[in-house]
Amino acid sequence: MTKVSFLRHMLTGSACALILAGAAAAQTRNFDVPSGELKNALDAYARQAGVQLVYKTEDVRGVRTRGVQDAVDAETALRRLLEGTGLTVQRDSSGALAIVRQAVQKTAWNDDQASTVEEVVVTGSRLKNVFDAATPVVSMEREALLEGGYMDLAEALTDIPGVEEGSSLANNQSATQANGLSTISLRNLGENRTLTLIDGHRTVSNAGNRNAVSLSSIPEFFIDRVEVTTGGGSAVYGSDAIAGVVNIITERNLNGLRARIVGGTTHDGGGDSIEYSVGAGGRFLDDRLYVMAGATYDRQFKLKATDRDRALQSILYAPASNTVTTPDRSTYISGGRFISGRWFYDDSGLRPNMVTAVDGYEDRPDGTLITPRDNLNGAAKFDYAVTDSLKIWGQLLYSNVVTDSTRAPTTFSNTTTFGVNDEFTIGRMSRTLNPFAPAEIKAAASSSGIDFRRRVTEVGPNLIHNERETIRSWVGIEGSLPKDWDWKLTYGYGKFSGEQIRGNTLNLQRVKWALDSERVNGVVQCRDAAARADGCVPLNLFGVGSITPEMANYIRANTYYRPTNRQDTIEGYVSGSLFELPAGPIEAAFGFESRRDHTQTRTDPLIQSGVASSSFLPEYEGTIKANEVFAEASVPLLADLPFAHRLTFNGAVRVADYNLDAVGTTVSYRAGLQWSPISDLRIRTEYARAQRAPDTSELFSPPRDDADNVVDVCSGVTANTAGIVAQNCRADSRIAAAIAAASDGTFRQLTTQIKAPNAGNPDLFEETADTWTLGLVYRPSRAPGLELSVDYYDIKITDVISSLSNSALLLGCYSDANGADNVFCDTITRDENGQLVRILNQEQNLNETRARGVDLAASYRFDLEHLNVPGKFRASMNYSRRLELSTEYDSIDKVELVDSVGEVGTAKNEARYGLSWYDDVWSLRWSSRFIGEVVDSLERKQQAVAAGWSDPLFLNVDAYWRHDLSVSFKPDRSNPQLKVFGTVKNIFNNYGPFLPDGTDSGNAYNYSSAYGITGRAFTLGVQVEF
Repeated sequence: MTKVSFLRHMLTGSACALILAGAAAAQTRNFDVPSGELKNALDAYARQAGVQLVYKTEDVRGVRTRGVQDAVDAETALRRLLEGTGLTVQRDSSGALAIVRQAVQKTAWNDDQASTVEEVVVTGSRLKNVFDAATPVVSMEREALLEGGYMDLAEALTDIPGVEEGSSLANNQSATQANGLSTISLRNLGENRTLTLIDGHRTVSNAGNRNAVSLSSIPEFFIDRVEVTTGGGSAVYGSDAIAGVVNIITERNLNGLRARIVGGTTHDGGGDSIEYSVGAGGRFLDDRLYVMAGATYDRQFKLKATDRDRALQSILYAPASNTVTTPDRSTYISGGRFISGRWFYDDSGLRPNMVTAVDGYEDRPDGTLITPRDNLNGAAKFDYAVTDSLKIWGQLLYSNVVTDSTRAPTTFSNTTTFGVNDEFTIGRMSRTLNPFAPAEIKAAASSSGIDFRRRVTEVGPNLIHNERETIRSWVGIEGSLPKDWDWKLTYGYGKFSGEQIRGNTLNLQRVKWALDSERVNGVVQCRDAAARADGCVPLNLFGVGSITPEMANYIRANTYYRPTNRQDTIEGYVSGSLFELPAGPIEAAFGFESRRDHTQTRTDPLIQSGVASSSFLPEYEGTIKANEVFAEASVPLLADLPFAHRLTFNGAVRVADYNLDAVGTTVSYRAGLQWSPISDLRIRTEYARAQRAPDTSELFSPPRDDADNVVDVCSGVTANTAGIVAQNCRADSRIAAAIAAASDGTFRQLTTQIKAPNAGNPDLFEETADTWTLGLVYRPSRAPGLELSVDYYDIKITDVISSLSNSALLLGCYSDANGADNVFCDTITRDENGQLVRILNQEQNLNETRARGVDLAASYRFDLEHLNVPGKFRASMNYSRRLELSTEYDSIDKVELVDSVGEVGTAKNEARYGLSWYDDVWSLRWSSRFIGEVVDSLERKQQAVAAGWSDPLFLNVDAYWRHDLSVSFKPDRSNPQLKVFGTVKNIFNNYGPFLPDGTDSGNAYNYSSAYGITGRAFTLGVQVEF
């Protein structure tokens, strides 16, 4: 038995044994202490924790807390309640916990008592004593992240309805630049409209071709919690916070040593994982100095296509005709296909009349379902209280992420183009001069030469090695001012350095030279003098294994791509109370931020010249500078009155000046109200204007190739297919010729993998989002532990920075009643056989994107002591109902409105349910993820209606459920710091819908990553603290 196989069986057995023993996640308690008056919160905490608290009424009078409503240990819960209050906890002589003021000393600023400076991170605000926001905030706690069996932070967050998958290890295997990234998209508005913060600070992008923070570069082991704000946040945090903010709050209270090891495996094999983490922290110098450091290493093993039977089913769907081709094999074979398939080579030698379904190459076994990844992370932080009112601090995060992908060997044909602008073509081989062509092929060739298709298996599989190194650091100084004001000044530095090595690709110039060979005086040589000077080795394509190692070495190209991003930020602000109103103090914050983002890419000379068969990635660089000032305020209007237990106004404004002529100065703002007619009910509403300036790649990048899965709208068209699209497809002489030559009279797309280069646009200007939210939170005092909330959102983005989708460009071209000769067609390139080879996606300011919907949440903590059932329970539900997700743009003669609600990845209905039981030793949680009924494509649905198809293939997708079970326990009551935990994800092994190549949302392996591909998976871990 192999080592990996042993690991898989060990983990499977151990996890099942753990579950059957009756356990679940974490030695924790589920606290439900709402934000508000600290006195009420402390009383609720004491009841829920089963401890005695003592405090002076005058110490807590008028003090507010952010509350705690999560599954955490009692110490962490109390610490969170006291954050930012100037209070701390001590144990008195009776053993009770005493809440007391922190140690103070007189300063030159203030002879009165001043409390020790303490940092509080509140997502969505910089105000000092304001913990309730008009914008909804969803939190995911440390235990859920660490013990939920997730591959990385991004996968964990996508379990929250409204948080969608961006790039992941399961959907970017074929991507050139995004390969190995792990990102999210709030409201499905794009990863570049989701601002990711670490402890409230901006962080550098991990990609050279986009503004995206790869969450796999942030170790879960050092995360305390993640807060997701779904609403326009640009007024507080600046550009990019169009859809919302993801604030990753790191561990700040580790005292001692903590270590853990976690292993994972899958029921059906492949995709194993392992993680080792260790961290240590402590306080020194009379508790004035806090230092913490740690490291984590995790490895995600490859999930190969051969590990899943579904992935090997060879099917191609043709949406134009609603038909299926199986097996779906490639005409690019290892021995070569010649004269349009009249002759080909297989292992037995030269054979006539190739039948693709029988003799073609099946590339699915070469595929990868989950990209393997090695991840090394380190973290260190310190804070030092110089005085009781002055603190300096620093934080460093290091990440090194390595991914390796393997693809089927490279292919080429006589129609393959190369060059910066595809200005060169490989061309046909001479039928008279080529020294390797057999007589049968020469005789069958036309005077223009020998046409061919070849897969160069002798060169080896296509390899992509990515290494991403990211350094993020911040240093700051903060302190107190007179009259209870605080100040903070921070410098942030971030640098991302990437290197991509693409191995076993081809130097197409050398291929062209090597194919143009002849025999002179019995010696085979390349005809071109420049080729001979280059050391040209004539290339023999005729037969399996006909390419010798010398030939392969001559045409092989191993190229590199090196992106670099650097971000420098300086920010400072003051916050405190302006003055007192009858309902309470007016809290305010004023500050500035100066930011510089610089992107630079360097590529291999072969890539720069366009002769490499790998994607063309040009060199470019650009810098964006922004100087911003902002202000924020919270004004209590009414308090403790009939029907006005609390009424508060919140507002913020930010003015930013960019070094971009097309952008200049932008203004973002927001205004909100929170009204509690009674203490149990809070109604919240907010209007926000958020603006996002284009990033460096959107502005400065020339066209850069990437590989996309694109379904050709002409695939499946016959001579009799009705409709404008089919008519325009047949108007292309190359497609018409292919229809005439096909044995079944059907034009078929040979591969859905095409080049889809992205291009920047220096004329872009800022996009503007107007967001309105309205909701309520209900915590009935007669039902302690119950909380309900409902929120409506409406986000309208005008002048939206985006490129049209590949399908929109194709439809824009071929659905034109005036023929396929318009601006959309200018972006599309086909080869001489009519095959789709390239679609150019250039960034534009489109008309509008709009997202509307409703979010509901409920949670209830309860016990069944009256039924003599031990322990406590918590039930929870998060539900999201999408009402609209549309994009509007100008087509040829009208304004197009494309709504994607109800498609795969944007379901109308999504939900997550959970039920937990816990006591002092055990914790058990069952959770369920629900995705409602969808269709593969709304465009396909319209097409099916027009064609009269009653049940089109692979269109309608049933609702999907995934159920998970997690368990943890502390096996030794005398050592509560030892914890064992395990998870079974996807208990019923539901692989989701079957979506083959040719569908909009599927792929060649017949799945959509929105539903996962691993099937049932297990994790087992141990954590210990000293």
